[in-house]
Amino acid sequence: MNDTPRFFTRMSRAGALTCALASSIGICLAVPAVDDMQIRQELAKKVGELVDAKKTTSGEELAKQLDRKSCSFKLPKPANTKPHNLYTHCADSVVAVASVYKCSKCTKWHGSGAATGWVLSEDGLMVTNYHVFEGKSVAGFGIRTRDGRFAPITEIVAADKASDVAIFRVEGKDFKPLPVGPDAEVGNDIHIIAHPDSNFYTYTAGQVSRYYLMPSRKKNKPLRMAVTAEFAKGSSGGPVLDSTGNVVGMVASTRTIYYPPKKKEDTKGPMQMVIRSCVPVQSIRALIKDPS
Repeated sequence: MNDTPRFFTRMSRAGALTCALASSIGICLAVPAVDDMQIRQELAKKVGELVDAKKTTSGEELAKQLDRKSCSFKLPKPANTKPHNLYTHCADSVVAVASVYKCSKCTKWHGSGAATGWVLSEDGLMVTNYHVFEGKSVAGFGIRTRDGRFAPITEIVAADKASDVAIFRVEGKDFKPLPVGPDAEVGNDIHIIAHPDSNFYTYTAGQVSRYYLMPSRKKNKPLRMAVTAEFAKGSSGGPVLDSTGNVVGMVASTRTIYYPPKKKEDTKGPMQMVIRSCVPVQSIRALIKDPS
């Protein structure tokens, strides 16, 4: 005869079921952790090797190519179905953009920091900010994909300083492109995958908060899209995505608003908020001429 109380037996069975479910869920949700230090080290080493192999174009030469105004490319139709997980669906299309240089104290290649870019075509067209290449006297640039592939940046094919957009080409093929979507409306949900301060493949989300014209003495003032999703230095060039995975903008810059200083010796008072400015997708489309 079993003297075990019935409630204990029922609880044990329930507990066993809970453990089994937790174990199953743990397996399903397990994802590889990002090793930021390893990626930073790889960027300096691998991009340096591409420079040594004479596969890259120098930063000085790329800067000269920033005056190219347009490129020919047939944009595919935007996606219209929400993926099960937007991060998993789109992260492989986001790349780290890095440059390297050598100092006077050693023979090793050093990284100049990493920006963000995203894939426009399977055969190596990619997009980032104009300022990523501007005035860079470095030995060369390269990209790293999420799965650890490296490719040299060989050419700027189109760029615009005012809109802060640069379309560039890397050597290689079989990259996973992101579709270019329609304009996002104020209040729409948006998602960003980028590398803030070398925290690689960071996901944030928010909404479009407004469109505005940047202050400028020039007649044609650049259009910007402000969003509430967080980003920081290193996020430059990161894609701003709608909920179906279409690119609706690109990370550009931040501006912090402060209270006036309370003391004369203070240069600024307490922080109030951060304005997060992005390039709207129409500024990216403006550089792409459909050949059809």
